[in-house]
Amino acid sequence: MHWTEKFAQEVIKKYPDKEVYTIASGITPSGSVHIGNFREFITSYLVGVAIKNAGKNVKMIFSWDNFDRLRKVPSNVANMGVEQFIGMPVSHVPDPFKKEVERGKGGAKWENSYGRHFEKEFEDGLARMELDDIPVRMIYQTKEYESGRYNEKIIHAIKNRGRIYDIITSFKTQDADEGARKDYYPMSVYCKTCGKDSTKVLGFDDATAMLTYKCKCGAEHTMDVHKADNIKLVWKVDWPMRWSMEDVVFEPGGPDHMTMGGSYSVAAVVAKEIFNFTAPVSMEYGFVGIKGDAVKISSSKGNAPTPLEILNIYEADIIKWLYHKYAPRDFFEFGFDDTIVRHYAEYDAAKAANPAPVSFGLLATLGPLCGFNEKMVRKVLALPHDADLSRLNKVKYWLENYAPDKIYKLLEKPNTEFFKTLDAKEATTVKKLAEFLSKDAREEKAIQEFLYSIINDPSKEKKQNVEIQKRYFKIFYNLLFGRDDGPRLYLYLAVAQKECHKLLNFS
Repeated sequence: MHWTEKFAQEVIKKYPDKEVYTIASGITPSGSVHIGNFREFITSYLVGVAIKNAGKNVKMIFSWDNFDRLRKVPSNVANMGVEQFIGMPVSHVPDPFKKEVERGKGGAKWENSYGRHFEKEFEDGLARMELDDIPVRMIYQTKEYESGRYNEKIIHAIKNRGRIYDIITSFKTQDADEGARKDYYPMSVYCKTCGKDSTKVLGFDDATAMLTYKCKCGAEHTMDVHKADNIKLVWKVDWPMRWSMEDVVFEPGGPDHMTMGGSYSVAAVVAKEIFNFTAPVSMEYGFVGIKGDAVKISSSKGNAPTPLEILNIYEADIIKWLYHKYAPRDFFEFGFDDTIVRHYAEYDAAKAANPAPVSFGLLATLGPLCGFNEKMVRKVLALPHDADLSRLNKVKYWLENYAPDKIYKLLEKPNTEFFKTLDAKEATTVKKLAEFLSKDAREEKAIQEFLYSIINDPSKEKKQNVEIQKRYFKIFYNLLFGRDDGPRLYLYLAVAQKECHKLLNFS
């Protein structure tokens, strides 16, 4: 049973009679929402599709937690003037990528904010993923909080702050502090004067819901929580509150949330005891890496590619296939090296029953030779006019931006110094290939057969011939490119036969 079906069955078993199954996902746009964050979204989405395939009505909600405070500034946004806004909601921080920003209450207007910049970047990537199996509704938590929609729940949480404190501390090892319990409030208050959450609640009247707070900026305010638009519940209370508001039946979480005694464990108890709601089915999903990068990809470091960037080299269907293939807790990597060629090959093999575009690996070899010209590629490969070359642009983007060393360029003149290092047999073999290429245009298959006929030794075992082949290919690459490695040689020789003959002709 596929992992998506397993979780779909678990959800249906727990909620057999739901008219609509609401699955959820959410991210804080504290920086570029990278391809690792996408696992949060796609895990929910794929389980939702499996629930739909089981004959149920499904909808998905995706929450932008943009009422969360800006905690720190990613390295790719450093020195852009954002540091001064730490402590404000990310939806109130001005967008540093815009020269002119409309300023609203407490900061930037949401549409021109720091948070919105990264939300749109991710949403544009989602649009290109062609995720249309189930409906997805975006929820922007700043709008929800500032609209007053949650105010009754906030008041309820404040009145039950002692019980919430006891629940949270029950998951900790240290003993509860009665003084801390008395002063505990399960939320942050954004100051009406400076817009930051550097505030302390001084008192709350249970009868009137009037709350007084003081800020480090010196301001002190009293407000009616029924009308508040500047209060944000702490995460372990906010999460279960929203489950109850949206009637969520499934939502995954990362390792930081799903550890024993972590956010989900606490939120599940808060949901039941404070909001009278049973926590949804959940699962832990693991991290996603970038091949060749030992550092975990991170929004805070600003070192991770977004879905939009990944889509420049990976087809949307392959991205979805990879997330579907690997169980959520399984680690896998996107490749900006030769891993991408393997991913394309594995995908094509898995979809062998369907007509596939021209191989990514083949285009990676031929594309640079043909100047990434589609007509020339068709001519070299003798392809019909309707052959699918949609991958050519992705190959070009990958090679030019992430693997320029794989764009092989012929030497401008023969590598005489290297040729002088060859022994007599090796030099004779090079001359044989040069003579072969001096004749009429050769087809790839004929070149491939000739290559192996002159470098293989019939008297040697297969293992020995493999080593001999490696040696000769190294020789040919050095004579053509001045380096030890290179593309599929027979293809390159077929495309640039005359130019290669000139570099191999030492007669």
